[in-house]
Amino acid sequence: MAGTHAQDFMNSTPDQIKIFLSMLSTQLPTMIVCLVACVLILTRWTEGSRGLLWALLGFGSVLALCLVLPVVHTLIQCWVVQNSGQLAGRMWVFTAVSVVSSFLHAATYVLLLIAVLAGHPAPKTVNLPPFTPQR
Repeated sequence: MAGTHAQDFMNSTPDQIKIFLSMLSTQLPTMIVCLVACVLILTRWTEGSRGLLWALLGFGSVLALCLVLPVVHTLIQCWVVQNSGQLAGRMWVFTAVSVVSSFLHAATYVLLLIAVLAGHPAPKTVNLPPFTPQR
């Protein structure tokens, strides 16, 4: 009886939407920052900095992850709860998604790091006379 209730709950579209919106709400601050960053990057696009493309890729990929990961987690929750008899056997999926998510987040940080490094001009070298100690 408990398994049937769980199946009815997870197969209910309004309940799935509630779960998705709940997960999406935790991403809202990050999404706002990424949207503002993308708008700022696009307004400065004519400056031609090499770092702007990398920054747009970085913030855009974070924004995409903020939208895709709640969908994936909602689908996984529905799949895991559908057959509550195999609940323990399906829990590995949460770990796998978390590991993949972690690597994707790390990749976005790499893109943002490249943006920072590419956006700065190379330091100018200064020719100094050789150091000679005075006695």
